[in-house]
Amino acid sequence: MKRLLIIMMIAVVAHAFGQENKEGGEKRTIAAIANGYESIAWGTKLSDARDKIKGKLVFSDDRTKIISRDGDLEYYYGFFYVDPALAGAAEKKEAEAQPADSEKVDEGTLFYVALKFPYLSMEEVRKKIEDRYGPSTNENLHKMQGAIAWNGESTIIIMWVDRYENRPFCRRITYIDKKITRELSEYQFKVFNKVELAILKQLGI
Repeated sequence: MKRLLIIMMIAVVAHAFGQENKEGGEKRTIAAIANGYESIAWGTKLSDARDKIKGKLVFSDDRTKIISRDGDLEYYYGFFYVDPALAGAAEKKEAEAQPADSEKVDEGTLFYVALKFPYLSMEEVRKKIEDRYGPSTNENLHKMQGAIAWNGESTIIIMWVDRYENRPFCRRITYIDKKITRELSEYQFKVFNKVELAILKQLGI
């Protein structure tokens, strides 16, 4: 369920950016935002990313995630992996045609990184991001809750805002690969059940 919610949030944000591009013309992008997170580019295989992560390794599976920690900072690296058992016939045929090196082929590729930390004031976190990348390109805040985003050429940075004691705080920043969002949209309809699909429809995805 947790993985479902993460994918839904990513899809919602990607959909919002896509709608703005259609309705409001060309969306401003920030060239300084990297193609990936720190030293790991989007599309990197999980096995190749393990020695490039931030902090100390806490958990890793073989295909979809790596979790690391550095003091109060927790890093969640998400890897896009299509389970052959859930994929369509075309995907199965393509997978069977791949090289025999299953350790490299049968694993996910990096498409998002979530950085979690103890609550900090919204303005403090926002200033740190703006000092590096400049003003945000998109905001969706209501009653001190929502998200602020920086739209790069290949990466979207999302600063999530929560209301606590009538003040806006932040404890999570997400970095997302823009190119994978279309593939995610196609894949989600193969892995979600009818109830989950109904929820996605209500969200406009």
